[in-house]
Amino acid sequence: MREHRTAAFRVVNPDTMHEPSSLGYSQVAIVEPGARTVYVAGQAGGPDKGDFADQVRTAFDGVDAAMREAGGSVRDVVRLTVYIVDHDETKHRMLIEEVERVFEKRLAPTCTIVPLSQLGTEENMLVEIEAIGALIP
Repeated sequence: MREHRTAAFRVVNPDTMHEPSSLGYSQVAIVEPGARTVYVAGQAGGPDKGDFADQVRTAFDGVDAAMREAGGSVRDVVRLTVYIVDHDETKHRMLIEEVERVFEKRLAPTCTIVPLSQLGTEENMLVEIEAIGALIP
């Protein structure tokens, strides 16, 4: 079993489940008693923020800024939902690379990817990331 633990949560990939680390997510997140939960609205790369990889970085920067406002950082995220316009293998690989950069050596949060044909009303918006974090007060 692979595990990452903080005072606020544990992220776990049990041996009895598929090992998803190479795909940029983990199987289970357990928030410890007494932790404060932080919900971050979808952060978009924005239509004027460049290509898909640039927009993913910008969205993660937004998640980090929101988590810092709550007293933590993006590394305190336990759950991601990623909305991707015209999802394909290339975009998935770019997302995985950014997840690896953001979360460094720790196991990535749990994650669901939702493919879409369009985000909001902006033609060039390619990704939106919402997050749930856990912090010790």
